[in-house]
Amino acid sequence: MVEGLHGEVAVAPSLVTGARATPPAGGSVKCPGACSGDLYFPVRQQVGPYNVTEDCRPGPSAHCVRAMILSVGCALDYQVLSPTAHFTFNVLANTDAPQRLLDEALTFTPAVIPEKISSTKGNRVVRAEAPAGPFEVRYAAEVEVLRPPLPAEVKADNPGRLPLTVLTYLLPSRYCESDRFAQLAWELFGKTENRAEQVREICRWLDANLTYAIGSTDGRTSAWDVWQGRKGVCRDYSHLAIAFCRALSIPARYIGGYAAGLDPMNFHACFEAYLGGQWYLFDPTDQIPPDEIVIIARGRDATNAALTTIFGKVQMTPVRVTTAKILPPPAQVAG
Repeated sequence: MVEGLHGEVAVAPSLVTGARATPPAGGSVKCPGACSGDLYFPVRQQVGPYNVTEDCRPGPSAHCVRAMILSVGCALDYQVLSPTAHFTFNVLANTDAPQRLLDEALTFTPAVIPEKISSTKGNRVVRAEAPAGPFEVRYAAEVEVLRPPLPAEVKADNPGRLPLTVLTYLLPSRYCESDRFAQLAWELFGKTENRAEQVREICRWLDANLTYAIGSTDGRTSAWDVWQGRKGVCRDYSHLAIAFCRALSIPARYIGGYAAGLDPMNFHACFEAYLGGQWYLFDPTDQIPPDEIVIIARGRDATNAALTTIFGKVQMTPVRVTTAKILPPPAQVAG
């Protein structure tokens, strides 16, 4: 659950965005193997026709993974005390290759005219100005999630050959002081050359050595603070994991999103690591499978991925978040 973020989300009536998408050409197909009727799709064919491969196997494998459909949403309620207040919301599902938006609705009360912006990281940001008085935001979406499984073994990337857009995620940031962890990270996780195993070991170490404690940290808590205090929430687990990865020369970035299975339900923080030329999603706090997480925000740390930024005097009530898994549609075999 994301804590210490500045802001939340509110909804108003009468602005509906998006519509149910047209199924891929040929429709969904049922795996001809022993997949027990589940839907599986080739990892490398994330855009375009979804054709099952001859290598399709039961369960996620190097060739075939199951698509998950998630229903997500949030409700944000405010009382604007100043004449007006300016809001920036970062709660919409990303629409990159692993996430296909099936249905979406965003409403504001009272009705306002929002400005929509898409960032280079895939974040879909909405800005709005609200008058004094109650201000509500409601968001709901259905998203198909299809993420490639993490390979068993990944060799180290050459940092000097990384794309410049990736290289920035090797550098220290406000909440992830990776320069302070260089020696510690290599002592803890440097015994293997397998980069995938290093990241998995970081997640295991966090699970074994940190205590999940709501209220133990705040918006100023950094990875170094968490290392010393050995407690925190999902935001803190993710910051420390990112700092460890960067100290090992593994690019890593902060993720905010919706996640199935949280109790109590809230927004969730996790991280992505760049391994073998591709980004892979990890949840160091609750070990939620990557295909049960819908990404809404990416950044170097929580500074770049705040769910809401507010300018003006407002009071807010606790955010309400929903995330649920939806059974996939009946499989159809192309004729």
